[in-house]
Amino acid sequence: MSFRSLKSFFPTADDLLRQDLPTLCAILVTHLKSYEGLNTVYQYAGLNCAYFRAMLENRNVGLGTLPKEPEYGARQPEVTKRMMEAWNWLERQGLLIRNDEQAADWFIISTDGEKLLKSGELTLQENSGVGVSPHKTASQLFRWEDLDRRFMLLAIEEAKKSVAEDDRPHPYVGVVIVKDGKILATGYRGESGDGDHGEYCALKKLNETDVQGATVYTTLEPCSTRKPPKRSCTKRLIDSKVMRVVYGIADKDESVYGHASLAEAGIEIGVFPNDLMQELLALNKAWSDSLRVKPIIPPNDTSPLANASYYKLGTSMHDNIHLFVRPPKNAGGFYTVEDAAKNVLAHGRTIDEIAVEWHRIDRQKVIVEKLVRQGSGSSNRLLNLV
Repeated sequence: MSFRSLKSFFPTADDLLRQDLPTLCAILVTHLKSYEGLNTVYQYAGLNCAYFRAMLENRNVGLGTLPKEPEYGARQPEVTKRMMEAWNWLERQGLLIRNDEQAADWFIISTDGEKLLKSGELTLQENSGVGVSPHKTASQLFRWEDLDRRFMLLAIEEAKKSVAEDDRPHPYVGVVIVKDGKILATGYRGESGDGDHGEYCALKKLNETDVQGATVYTTLEPCSTRKPPKRSCTKRLIDSKVMRVVYGIADKDESVYGHASLAEAGIEIGVFPNDLMQELLALNKAWSDSLRVKPIIPPNDTSPLANASYYKLGTSMHDNIHLFVRPPKNAGGFYTVEDAAKNVLAHGRTIDEIAVEWHRIDRQKVIVEKLVRQGSGSSNRLLNLV
C-alpha cells in the first residue's frame, strides 16, 4: 500500500471533523497502515502513538524527517485533537493493541483491525482514480455490522440478568446505549426496581443531552403504553432524540407498536440478525408463548363484588341481562365478569384490570347496544357504575 495522506481522504478540515468516530477510525487504520516501510510512524515494533501525533503537528522527534501531512492551516489543532480521539477509539474497540514486547508506546493492529483494513483496501482499489468521494470511501471502509454485533451481544448478556417481579412469565430485556462508538450506559429489565423496563433502567443513568444522537441496542421492541405517571420506552427514546434504535425481537403484545412510532418520529431502525433473533426467541420462549393465547378461564364460584342488570325497552323481564364481577377462588386466579349462566365475558389479574373491563362492558351495553341499566351495586368503588 502506498502512503496516503489525510488530505487524500478529507480535502478540508470540515470534511474530516464532520465524520463520526467509527467512520473516521475506518479511515485512520488505513492511513496508519500506509506508513509501513517509511520507518517513522510504522516500524518493526508496530505503530507509535507519539510519532503519529508528531506527524500531525509537523514535529521532528529525532528519528529523521517525518513525512509531513499537508497542513489544514489554522484548523490543524482541531484536526490533531480529533485524530487522537480516533486513535483512542481504536484502542477501546481492540482494533489497536499494545505491543507488550516493547517498553515504549508501541501498538500493533489486531486481528479485528486487519479485517477492517482488508475491507478498506478493497474499497480503495474499487474507488481508485480521480474524483473519488472521500465521504463515500469513509462510509464504505467501516463495517458497521461488525461493531453492531458487539453491542447486540452485550445487550443479550444484559438481558440474561433480567429480574421478574412476580411468578408470571416476563421478557428478558437488555439495553446498551452507544454514542461515537463509546458505551454510555447499559441496563436490564428489573435492574432498578420491580417491573422497570430495560430502556428506562439504562436511560435513567444519563442526562438527555448525553443521549441525543446515540444508538440504542435493545433485545425487545420498545413498549408503547405504560400506566401513568410512567412513560412508555418508545416515548422516552423519542423525547431523548436518539438517532437510531436496533432491536432484537418484535413484541407480540397487540398493544405494542414501538417500531411504527419510532419510524414516524424519524428515528432510524435496525434489527438483530437472524441467528441472534433465534437466541432471543429461545431465551424468551415462556414469555412469548404466553402472549396472544386466550386462556380458558373457568367461572368463579365466589360471592360477587359487583352486579348490574340491563333490559331493552319493550321486551320481557325474562330477557333481562344480569352481569357479575367475581373475585378469584384461589391465589393466582383471575377476577371475572360473568353472566347469569356463568359464561365468562372478561377476566383480569387484578381488581384494576377487571374494573377496566367492567366499565368497558357497561359502555358497550348502554351506548352501543342501547340497553337500559336497571340497577347496579358494588362493594368496591372501582366497580361503581355511574
